[in-house]
Amino acid sequence: MKNISYLIIILLLFILSSCLKPVESRFKITVEISFSSQTKTIMNKDINEAKGEVILRLDSPLANIGQAYLNIANTDNNKNIRTIELKAINENTLSGNFELTEPGKYEIQGIFSIGGENYTSKNKLYINVYDYKKELEPVLKFKNIETGKVLENNTYDPYRNYAILVNVDSDIVYNSDFFYKIYFDNNLVENGTIKNKTFESTPLFFQKKKHIISVEIYDGTNNGFGRTTVELNPKNIDTSFNLISELHKGSYDGPTITNDSTLTTIDPIYVITNVKENYTLPASYLYIFSDKDGEIIKEYTDKLHFKYGPIYLNNGDNSLKFYVKNLITNDSTEISFDLKVEKYEEFIANLELYKKDYMDRDLKIEVNSEITNRDPVYFKSVINKKYDFSNELNYSFLLKKDGIDYKKLDITTNSTILETNTMYLDPGNYELTLTITKPDTNYTKKLYKTFKVIKTINNFNLNYSLIQKNSDESTNLYYLPEKIYVDPESTQLNDFDMVFNIDANYTYPSTYIYAININDNELFRSNPVQTRNYKYTSFEFPKGHNYITIFATDTENNYSVSKNFEVLVKEHNPPKLFKVSIEGTTVYSTESTSDFYKLYISSPIVNPTISIEFYDESEIVPKDAINISLTIFENNTNKTINIPLSNQTNKHIKFFGVLKDITLDSSQTWEFKIDPSQIVDEFGNTYANEFENIQYTVIFKTK
Repeated sequence: MKNISYLIIILLLFILSSCLKPVESRFKITVEISFSSQTKTIMNKDINEAKGEVILRLDSPLANIGQAYLNIANTDNNKNIRTIELKAINENTLSGNFELTEPGKYEIQGIFSIGGENYTSKNKLYINVYDYKKELEPVLKFKNIETGKVLENNTYDPYRNYAILVNVDSDIVYNSDFFYKIYFDNNLVENGTIKNKTFESTPLFFQKKKHIISVEIYDGTNNGFGRTTVELNPKNIDTSFNLISELHKGSYDGPTITNDSTLTTIDPIYVITNVKENYTLPASYLYIFSDKDGEIIKEYTDKLHFKYGPIYLNNGDNSLKFYVKNLITNDSTEISFDLKVEKYEEFIANLELYKKDYMDRDLKIEVNSEITNRDPVYFKSVINKKYDFSNELNYSFLLKKDGIDYKKLDITTNSTILETNTMYLDPGNYELTLTITKPDTNYTKKLYKTFKVIKTINNFNLNYSLIQKNSDESTNLYYLPEKIYVDPESTQLNDFDMVFNIDANYTYPSTYIYAININDNELFRSNPVQTRNYKYTSFEFPKGHNYITIFATDTENNYSVSKNFEVLVKEHNPPKLFKVSIEGTTVYSTESTSDFYKLYISSPIVNPTISIEFYDESEIVPKDAINISLTIFENNTNKTINIPLSNQTNKHIKFFGVLKDITLDSSQTWEFKIDPSQIVDEFGNTYANEFENIQYTVIFKTK
């Protein structure tokens, strides 16, 4: 029933169309085609599989009424090879199958025909049919990177970069997943993958020799392979070069130096070298600049130009050689200059030795000067320039001791006066060499000194003096006194300064300690000081007889010198009874607080011994013996006994003897009495002068 309705509609349309004059197509139909297996409009097919189905779609439901077909043409020659009729699938869709048997690129267009009108599809389909080759034949060409020109006859300009232009195979029309390898003189230099059938390699540098290039192509998708090998040969081109070298005096723009030029050792020479190539080379040049002995002055790598300076030549005949080598071609050339150079005295210098003394003064060491291992020694050099220059100088000191290297010292400075630090040297025989070099001209001066260092001998002497102040603010000077008398009641005060003075033949500084002892007791000790003159100010001497010892000690070796003298300060105190002993037992002592002594006797002692000692601030006048009065109350003994002198030391005097015909027993009371006029000090002091009736008295009891 539906088909009948369509037929009636079509008949009515034909009737209407026959009644009207045609101006345009009776139908407005849009036609579109596509591959049934994919949405793409281009398909690649192997020749053995070049078939498929094409769908034609209408935007009007006329597929069952009209006719449809495909036109398939080879785009290489625009040849219509066939027309394929399509069959309706439904009122809007038609389909048909195609099969191609020859390789090529084909264009497919759909056509729908109805009522004598043809409606062409608005789009086209394309199919590439390949006959995949298994044995590929890569085609190689070579392009000069600099000029862009392709080589002819496989000959090339050497020392240039070339790229390889590769065509996988000139006969194939398809692309694939190709893998390639490039060998340069049998070495693999590049490999990779490409999609297209042509590509350009990375540049290769061609030298002046035969090169062999091989390219391998693999078609991984279709299992194809091909290899092409090409032999390339360089053109016969002269790659040598010319060397143009010049020497200039004073600067690069200064006068040109020739073999006849007059030069001195202070003339700065500048070198300019240019390479003139006969054939342009993309290479660096090695420049070697050397002297007549082959010693390299400068080695440098640069392009076509080389500049160097300044250089200074030694006195005499000099030969300068320039050797230049191309690092790519290994071509080389050289040129030399022969020059005469006169010596110029650039400076004069001296070398002196100095030592520091104990006052930090600088003492110049002469030939007959004494140097000890404790002298701080230093070296001094003074430069006198013969022309104005500001260059630094290298000072190299070499000190040998007994022929063996002992010290080395290198100093660089632009000062014309150089002093080394002070140093202490071991005993021995020394040779000092100073080499002064001006580096830019290599001008050199050598200076020599010989000297001897001896070991120190501790032989200083100690001098001293005392300065006494007077009440009128004047002073009295005592130089090296042996004994000084002081009367505090006079205008000469008991107020002294003491001055130490070290007298030594050596000059080196040392550290000393000064000390003062009075009566074996230390009054003063200084800190270590580096002075030979030391003053201890404003002190009083104790009353009486004072024994003074002063010291000066060198702390480095503990060498010490002492001096002794005496100071008597007048006093009015008489000598004191210090101690009395019977049979070695003390029965009286000023050191005890007891006023009454008890002596324990176990058995009677006949003719006992007695010891009597006196003490004074001053010295006691010597006496051979003294008389004592002894009373023993229990047996009415009264007797005067002479006791001889035992010994006397400074301010002490001791008498010792036997109490003849006396028996010491228990239960006795003894009393000694000594006339004080017998004991007098050096100032005449005695108890007898001050107290006429007072005697030295000792009382004790026995048990």
